[in-house]
Amino acid sequence: MKLPVSVYYITQDEELRLPESLAKVSGWVDEIIVVDSGSTDRTREIAEAAGARFVHNDWQGFACQKAFAASLCRNDWVLDLDADEVLSDELVSNIKGLFSKPVDADIAGFRMRWVLSQPDPRHPFRHDKSKKILRLYNRNKAVIEAEKDSNNDRPRVKHGRVLDLKGDVLHRTLISLEQMERKYCQLSTEQARFLAEKGRKISSPRLFAEFPLKFLKYYLIHRQILNGWFGLGVAITAANRNFMRLAKARELQMLAALEKTGTQKQP
Repeated sequence: MKLPVSVYYITQDEELRLPESLAKVSGWVDEIIVVDSGSTDRTREIAEAAGARFVHNDWQGFACQKAFAASLCRNDWVLDLDADEVLSDELVSNIKGLFSKPVDADIAGFRMRWVLSQPDPRHPFRHDKSKKILRLYNRNKAVIEAEKDSNNDRPRVKHGRVLDLKGDVLHRTLISLEQMERKYCQLSTEQARFLAEKGRKISSPRLFAEFPLKFLKYYLIHRQILNGWFGLGVAITAANRNFMRLAKARELQMLAALEKTGTQKQP
């Protein structure tokens, strides 16, 4: 019997990673929604073969895309997954057990451990800091705020309790450094537009400190030092994304100020 849970994904060109994730949810959830922003590979074919409803939606940022996907779900309880995330067997079993009886009305959602897990254990990217994330939630008690260009795509709890659920979301995040660099370039541009639109002031000291501080965070605190030369590349790429979002935002503000000054000087 299928559970009263909708799973939703946001995708673009995810034919390599989506099948493994879909295989873990197909057959026991009531509904699968895939919101795609313009794939040119086999993503649609793979999604529909798994019984998913495939919907196109132009990209406006992670928060907008996930909020739109959640709005399409017919169940109150939704499971937010990315194409590079795979549920562990333990987590699948615990979710099934959770819905074998009515869920307490005052529960807003469940956190689960999010952990790096490369398909091939020989891959040089093996270590990262795990964390707890809210991915299974009741849409009446938690929502994702749909702000354009925002990457704050995690549900915000309006009311109710959030509990921990045993089991892991296995994060198959990295295909290659090139893929990571492309993704972060897009992300830093979106974040810069968001910061500039909000009028966030970015000081020169903040700009100069951002890269070294973020590099140390990823290299030491997130344990990329354990991944050898590959971890060094990951830490540099991630720190550069953080720096570039600020640099691009300040550049946008500078260009807007120059344009405004030029307009004011015109007769």
